[in-house]
Order: sequence, then C-alpha cells, then structure tokens
Amino acid sequence: MSDQKEHDRAHDANEVETGLPVVALVRELEAGITTQVHRVSGLFGVLLLKIGLRLESRDALDHNERKRVINSLFHERARLRPFVARFMWLMALSVTIASLGIVSNSTAVVIGAMLVAPLMGPVIGMAAAVVMAWPLRAFRQAALVAGGAVLAIGLASLISLILPGDAYPLPAELLARTSPNLLDMGIALAAGAAGAYGQVRRQASGALPGVAVAVALVPPLAVTGITVQLAEWQMALGAFMLFLVNVVGIVISAALTFIACGFVPGRRLLTGNSAIASGLRWTAVAVIVVVLPLQLGRGRVLPPTDQTAQAAAAVEEFVGFASSSADVVNVSIAVQDGITNIDVVVASPTSGPPVTALAHFLAERLNTPVNVKLQVVEATTSGAMINDP
Repeated sequence: MSDQKEHDRAHDANEVETGLPVVALVRELEAGITTQVHRVSGLFGVLLLKIGLRLESRDALDHNERKRVINSLFHERARLRPFVARFMWLMALSVTIASLGIVSNSTAVVIGAMLVAPLMGPVIGMAAAVVMAWPLRAFRQAALVAGGAVLAIGLASLISLILPGDAYPLPAELLARTSPNLLDMGIALAAGAAGAYGQVRRQASGALPGVAVAVALVPPLAVTGITVQLAEWQMALGAFMLFLVNVVGIVISAALTFIACGFVPGRRLLTGNSAIASGLRWTAVAVIVVVLPLQLGRGRVLPPTDQTAQAAAAVEEFVGFASSSADVVNVSIAVQDGITNIDVVVASPTSGPPVTALAHFLAERLNTPVNVKLQVVEATTSGAMINDP
C-alpha cells in the first residue's frame, strides 16, 4: 500500500515537473487529431469532427427513429421493385397533370401536380446517403431521380405534340419556369432543410406536402419537355436548369440539416469523416456550378427574366413623354422564336404615341428583339351638371 502511495506521489510530481496535466494532454491530443483531419478532409472534416465528438456524448436521435427515417427513404431488396413501379406511375401521372395545367395556364392544376409528384423522397434520400457515407445508396437515389427526369421530359414532349391547337402565345405558367435565378436557389435551400427536418422529426412531417409545393420539382421538367417539342431550346435549357437548381439546393441543405438534427450518429461522423466531407464538398461544387449560369449566362445561355413589369414601366415612361393625353390600359408579353411580342393598349383622344419609336425604345430597354402591336382606344370625356333637380 505504501508502495502505491509512493508511486502516486511520484506520478503527481512528474506531472507538476513537466507541466502537462491530464486535461492538457487530452487537449493536445484532440488538437493533433484536428490538425490531421484538417490536412486530410479540410474545413468540412474539422466541422464534422467537432459535431461527431459532441454527438458521441449524447445520441440526439433514438435508434428506432433513425431506422424509421432510413426505411422511409431507402427501399431495397423485396421492397425495391414495387417502389420503383409506384414511383414511375406517380411520375407519369404528375407530369401529365403538370403538362395539362401549364398548357391551360392553370396554377391550381400545376399545384395539384406538385402534390402528386414523388421526386422529393429520392432527392432527400441522396442527401441522407451523402451524410451517412453510403456511396452506393447515393448513386441509386441519383439514378432514380435521373430516370424520373427522363420519363417526365419524354412524356411532356409527347403530350405537347398530341395536344390540338397552337401553342403560341406561350402561357405564363410556362414562361415563369424558364428563367431561374438566385431566389429559386434560396427557395430550394429552405425547402430542403424543411424536408429533412420533417423526415427526422415525426411531429413536423405534416409540412412535407407544403415543401413539395414550394420547391416544385416536376413542373420544370414538364416545361422542359414542352419547350423541347416546340424547339425552344433556350427555354428548355432554362427550365432544366431550374430543376437542377432545385435538386442541388435540396441536397446540400437537407444534408446539413440531417447532421444538425443528429440523424447521423457521432461515431459515423468520426469513422467516415473523410468520405462524408468529400461528399459535402462535391455537393457544394455542384451548387456553385448551377448557380454561376444564373447570373453570368442571363440573356445569352439562359432566357432573360420575365420582363412584363420592366416592359410596362418602359411603356408608361415613353407614353408619358410622347403623349401627355394618353393613358396606358394594358401591357402583355409573349415570347416566340426568340422575339418578344408586346401588345400595348392605350386610351387617347388623339392618334396615340408613334409605334415605331415605341418599338425602338422597348428594344433598347429590354435588350431583345421586339414586335410591338399598339392598339389605341378612343378616349372621350363628357360631363353633366344639374342645378335644379
């Protein structure tokens, strides 16, 4: 017993001598691990390491809850074939509804197609596979999304081909989905976070239909198919870019939400640190790749943004300068074969503003070829005054 006490005193003395108590040694070891992880996996890896160490002390999600989420996102073995069959049938139905709603310019019908669409599940599954370091599952989910996209574009092209009547002027529901911007990326990021949270927290699962409506994965694919059939290649590219923006935005935000909600066990964040960090990096690169054309390619690669408001303001400005007695009644826009057709209705007691000068003014303001049709409605003023009723 005395030998043990003597050993403890010698150990304590050695600690004081070296100035490295146990806590300092642990911190030094952790700092060394962090440095090594930073060297191998970068900042993503260090962040995952910190979160993993914190989650190791407490499991934020019950094992059964985690298993429930995994079973709802990944359909394998005997469940795979029935799931794929259901997925393709629902894709076909949702694309049919969306295509008919877009052609008829019905917002309510397009919203119905969003609720039927089954794409949200596989996209969220891609995010879960990335953060769980399951590359094979991530590839399967991506293949399912790609297969659904091909089916949607082909079916929408067929529907557009067999529908009777002239497709022009193109409906507003179609034009609204041909020119994505950074606001669409922001919507996708928020929707992806909400979708992942709804999967992890059963109490919030009621928000999933709203998420599907907000992010709208199927309507851009339907627009892509319709515009491909009409040979409107720039619009088709814009609509497909909107679909890609939605997918990558959902994946990156859902992946981060899964980590923040504790869906990924701390031990997996530690053991699969490099693979998870690599997956997040590639997802971030995909976000950058689809975001750059939204600004740099505007008007050249992608169609310009909806210019109805800009055209209306320009018409108001020109009419106010050219004819003080005229009032703008209506301005409408339709795009066909790369030309912006602008119909202007003004009320005036005279002949109205000169249409050629108005066309030159609008072409310069909108920076696009224009075809302007001006309708002047005669405006008369009459009055009556009665002194003795």
